[in-house]
Amino acid sequence: MSPQDDKPGAGLAEIEDMHEITVRIAMPRAAAAQAKVIPTIRVVAGPDMLSYITIPEDSSVIVGRDEAADLQLIDATVSKQHAKLMHETGGSLLVVDLNSTNGTAVNGQPITRTILRPGDHLEIGGVSLRLDMLSPEELGHLRRVVSRLEAANRDTLTGLLNRSYIDEGLKRLVEKCDRAEVPISCTFVDLDKFKSINDQYSHKVGDEVLVGISRLLMLGVRENDPAVRYGGDEIVFFLPGSPGTRSSEVAERIRRAVASHDWDRTAPGLRVSCSFGVAERLPGEPIKDWMDRADQAAYESKRSGRNRVCLAKN
Repeated sequence: MSPQDDKPGAGLAEIEDMHEITVRIAMPRAAAAQAKVIPTIRVVAGPDMLSYITIPEDSSVIVGRDEAADLQLIDATVSKQHAKLMHETGGSLLVVDLNSTNGTAVNGQPITRTILRPGDHLEIGGVSLRLDMLSPEELGHLRRVVSRLEAANRDTLTGLLNRSYIDEGLKRLVEKCDRAEVPISCTFVDLDKFKSINDQYSHKVGDEVLVGISRLLMLGVRENDPAVRYGGDEIVFFLPGSPGTRSSEVAERIRRAVASHDWDRTAPGLRVSCSFGVAERLPGEPIKDWMDRADQAAYESKRSGRNRVCLAKN
């Protein structure tokens, strides 16, 4: 989902790439195009989160650990050929367990074969997936997010940019915004009570939480908004072309996505939230001072109760 509107591609100023600032104008779309949705199975927790596959009409797909599977899952609880998904006559989507070792379940109930409905949770061994009906725009956004996570110069755990971007790329981005005379905002994201998560659930679960938050964040920003793993449990992202108030709305949308995510599928009883600090860069302000203001705003969010967004004063 685009951070600037509830529908990707809405008519708002956005950065198309790192070299050019443009304005995209939304054109009316035909009703048939708006109504078209594509059945998509997507991993919703764990190391494979955001891995997905679409199920074309009149075809079937295999989910499993085998390299030849249409959707490969690396979890050891997944059989080489674990389950098959196919369209039934009339458009229903059928899931069939392929005599897997650890079984297949839908919404917590073990199955051998059953119909999947939009929003249903599918458990393939220990991996949680969900059936979503995505528009072409949503599917395109998901595809681009996954591509970004697999690109070079990324943090090995989260797939976000590594901290070297702050030294190497941010200055160039700020200079481009200055030349174009558009605002740019910085947002710090600090995981609430991360030590308690590690202590109570294990460092493995803590790592999965960081992966999950990173992917929810990547889904919530535009394709070329830089997102950086800044520290252990600290993330910073930049919104070129967005003033502080608009960036706060983006942060609030991501905050809600994190707080409402089904973390039980990572670990039973797990609850996760983040505190956000947003700062719009002042004219001529040094990058360090600007980022420090955003960091202090995140600290204020924590100090005033956590799980909230605080906008730094200019």
